[in-house]
Amino acid sequence: MNSQLKKGFIFTAIGTYSNFIVQIIIQTILSRLLTPHEYGIVAIMQVFIVFFALMIEAGMGPAIIQNKQLTNDDNRILFNYSAVIGIGIAIFFGFFGLILSWIYGNKIYILLTWIQSISVLFNGLNVVPTALLNKKKRFKAVNFSIVVGNLFGGIVGVTLALRGGGVYSLIFSAITSSFMNFMLNRFFTAIKFSASWDTRPLKTIWTFSKNQFSFNFINYFSRNSDNILIGKFMGADSLANYSKAYQLLMIPSTLLMGVIGPVLQPVLSDYQDDDYYVRKTSYSIVHLLGLIGMPLSIFLYFTSKPIIFIFFGNQWADAVFPFSMISLTIWSQLVISSFGGIIQARNKSELLFKIGVMNAGITVGAIVSGIVFGTINMVSICLMIAFFINFFISSLIIVKKVLNDKYFNFLNNFSSPLILGGLVFILLWTTSLIPVTNVFFNLTINSSVFVITVVLFILFSKERQIIIDIFQKDKE
Repeated sequence: MNSQLKKGFIFTAIGTYSNFIVQIIIQTILSRLLTPHEYGIVAIMQVFIVFFALMIEAGMGPAIIQNKQLTNDDNRILFNYSAVIGIGIAIFFGFFGLILSWIYGNKIYILLTWIQSISVLFNGLNVVPTALLNKKKRFKAVNFSIVVGNLFGGIVGVTLALRGGGVYSLIFSAITSSFMNFMLNRFFTAIKFSASWDTRPLKTIWTFSKNQFSFNFINYFSRNSDNILIGKFMGADSLANYSKAYQLLMIPSTLLMGVIGPVLQPVLSDYQDDDYYVRKTSYSIVHLLGLIGMPLSIFLYFTSKPIIFIFFGNQWADAVFPFSMISLTIWSQLVISSFGGIIQARNKSELLFKIGVMNAGITVGAIVSGIVFGTINMVSICLMIAFFINFFISSLIIVKKVLNDKYFNFLNNFSSPLILGGLVFILLWTTSLIPVTNVFFNLTINSSVFVITVVLFILFSKERQIIIDIFQKDKE
């Protein structure tokens, strides 16, 4: 494996896993201090915060990483424009509270959006510093900023919650995280504003940035239309249970793709014209994700109840079924998510946008179908089907158009993961026949079966050598 890629994975893994530990501790505490209704209010607003963050970034970050001709002066000018865009979007988000209060019939959004607009601003200011750090492959600095920012944000959130801050605990936690992240990244890059407002740097990155933004825009609605529609037609309580299940299921994606995703484009963009190298690297990552994702999906399905009850308490019982259904798609989501950086590195942002449009149509159609049935359980079933359809169609296009290979070669990466997943299924299904009422004991048994099966399979199969080969440094 490329030494820069390997080093990037290591530093990003340290940052991602440290951040995960911090976040899970904080969320476990806050989930016991705050009610599902309070979480539901913030969950509704968080959907639109992500959207406004996309508006601010406008595809600028990946475009800066991909373009190797930008000078330091160009970066400073782009920093100017990101600040102006950030201020404008933050103000607009403040007024957006009027629309949210009308849609959801709750006037609390009028004040909350103005407070939250502070974090929107800092997220906008952070676009250029973060892109520059990734472009220079300074992954250690990027992840240090994230962990420290979230740690301070968590401390603020828990402190306010203990003092009865309610929903404001979550808001000020987010503001603190975004502020600290920006200040640290700006310190590491030492970037300053420029006196020039030349539009040439903007024009230089326009084509790539436009396609990347269009994809992010479509992908946002694809990924968040469930929250928007459930919040509107089923209420904040149903949204809270659904979002809790989905939030917990995103942990594997965060732990794995949070390590792989940010590293792929900065490193592989140096090899964008090398079909063989990019394809070889992609298949190595796909195989590894499949080997982890398939048995993990089975484990999460059989262990949904104890996981939900232990992390969040039995008040979140309605989140168990959505968690179990969507957990079956974890492996496919992991694999597909890995291709975003590959497509960017191959400078095919237009194809990324087209795939995003197709996936959005399938996903939104599934969500609407589930809502018509009237329960979050049906929404989760329809989403499960949609995610599988997206996986097979998208991967076929990517293999043909980006990796220039036969689809059979791609599918061949899943032969061993399928066998391992089948073994885990048989063992956990057998274990489920044993009547166990204690959720801690249930989780312990299932976790032991899962870990032992995966470890033994890897040690006594060809996977052991394959994994060693993946992490060995390429011969120069």
